[in-house]
Amino acid sequence: MVDQMTFQTIFAEAINQQGFGLGTNITIGAMALNLIVSFLLAAFIYFIYKKTYSGVMYNKNFSITLIMTALIVTGIMMTITGNLALSLGMVGALSIIRFRTAIKDPKDVTFLFWAVSIGIMNGVAFFQLSITLTIFMGIIMILMAKRVPVKHLPYILMIKYNRINDPALEKILKDNCKKHRTRNISIDEKEGEKTIETRVKKDKENNLLQEIKALKGVKKVVLFTHEGELAE
Repeated sequence: MVDQMTFQTIFAEAINQQGFGLGTNITIGAMALNLIVSFLLAAFIYFIYKKTYSGVMYNKNFSITLIMTALIVTGIMMTITGNLALSLGMVGALSIIRFRTAIKDPKDVTFLFWAVSIGIMNGVAFFQLSITLTIFMGIIMILMAKRVPVKHLPYILMIKYNRINDPALEKILKDNCKKHRTRNISIDEKEGEKTIETRVKKDKENNLLQEIKALKGVKKVVLFTHEGELAE
């Protein structure tokens, strides 16, 4: 009992000496300013995400989530700033949260952390840092999003067949591809399937598909890019 009371006394004195109380007085004006700045910067992130999106199906809900995440994190930071008790409680509460939504594009994770970082900075009124980071990141993302012409595009080629002339297929691949490598071959009683990783020469996609499709015994040819786009 003596040890417990001693610990509580020391803990309370440490809080008082560091200036932590049971709450920090934040004016309505300060709260409004923090949230407005977070919203404006998150809207800029929304614009950059939409501008630099390179996928096939644009998800507007994820863009809205970026704005909401920044605002929520800003509110959390204003709540726990200068409040040791709430800070410790918030760490425990957030530790049980798991983000279970599958993120297909790794770049989306960057935007999510970007929104979180903006919320943290604005929650403690580090406006200069949050604005500078947002502008800098926006410029970097736009510059990196510009498509550079690629001479040999990477594809995954899938061929379904009853039977196939392997020497003829190899010749077609050499004529239309810079490089190619067979990744998988499966055969059952009725048909076979080949999966080939390849780098197709510029403007040779259609020619590659047509020549393979013309081979005797080939049922279907599908060409996937590494970004999930489809040519058939």
